[in-house]
Formats: sequence, structure tokens, C-alpha cells
Amino acid sequence: MKQYLAPDYQSRLWNTIKNLENGSQAEAVVVFRARSADYASVPLLWGLAAAWSAFTLMMYAPVYFENWLVYYAPLAAFTVGYGFGSLPAVKRGSIRRATRDKQVEIMARAIFQKGGMQHTQDKSGFLVYCSLLERRVFLLPDRGLELAIPLAVWQELQSEFDDIFAQSQPEQSLLQVLETTAAAFARYLPVRDGDINELPDRLDIDL
Repeated sequence: MKQYLAPDYQSRLWNTIKNLENGSQAEAVVVFRARSADYASVPLLWGLAAAWSAFTLMMYAPVYFENWLVYYAPLAAFTVGYGFGSLPAVKRGSIRRATRDKQVEIMARAIFQKGGMQHTQDKSGFLVYCSLLERRVFLLPDRGLELAIPLAVWQELQSEFDDIFAQSQPEQSLLQVLETTAAAFARYLPVRDGDINELPDRLDIDL
């Protein structure tokens, strides 16, 4: 998360957004979140599985264990399992992709609504929501922007955003894909006289 919030990176991101907005009618906002849900059950299940495994091993192993060890070993195993299950990569791998994608979409739509992005004059708001634990980028355009851009172009853009976290430097790939997006928006929804910036480039939404 640190690289996305570093002042130098934020400056480059805002300049990229400004170029996108200066060349089209789109009102773009990029939001980063560490995760879209807590997934609190994941480390709990890992902890319970570890505790059960430790207890089962001590009950059925052909070795004598002191009573105090039978009591404390499952507790220690639970702690280790819980900590292991709290690791981002383990959480991500323990949750079905469909569930992760659903949580990302719910959070993106909540940010879009609470941030008032649906209130632009031409319905040209555009949210790029990056959820880091899920390693997912969700695009959410308002109605006017969605209708102005051909479906095939949207699909191509979404594919490029989906590939961001497959790159060695996702934060740099994001800037590059935003530049590609700016070119597409400028082609299909060019800027017009009197166009103003109706949305802040950074939304601080408490959900």
C-alpha cells in the first residue's frame, strides 16, 4: 500500500488523471483500498484447523504426552494457524474468486454512490477502484460515459486493467493503462468548451 500513497507516486497519478480529464469529458477518480472486506472467518478457520490437527495428533500418536502439553499445544497451534491465515496471500488463496470479485464490486459501487460520482452534469463520472488484497481493479463508469464508449473498447480496457496485478510493478502498469484510457476517452468523448472538473481527483470515503 505504501508505494500507492507515496507523494511522488500520487503526484504522477494526479497528473495522469488531469491529462485524462483535460482531453475528454470524463471525470475520473482513482481509489485504493487495502481490501474490500475483512474476511475475518479465514484466519479463524485456519486457527481451528491447526488446533484440531494438533489435538488429534496428540490423542492418537503412539507417544505419551504430558497433560500440560495436551492442553497448551492446541492453543499454540491455533495461534500459529490464525497468524498464518491472516497473511494477505493466504487470505486471497482461501477465498473463492467469485466471492472476492463480489466484495470488490460491492465496495466500488458503495464508493461511487457515497462519493456522489453519479451527480456530474453529463453523467461522465469514472471510478477506477483498486483493491490490493484481492489484486483486482474494478471499473465503474456512469451512464453517459458508458454509452459514449463502444462495448468492445470497454472490454479491451477492462482486460488491460485486469492484467495490472500480473505485472512486476502494478503501480506503474496502472499509470500506463490510464494513459491508454485517456486516449480512448479523448477519441469517443472529446473535451468541449466550458468543461469543468466536477469531482475531486481523490475521494476520502469512510465506509
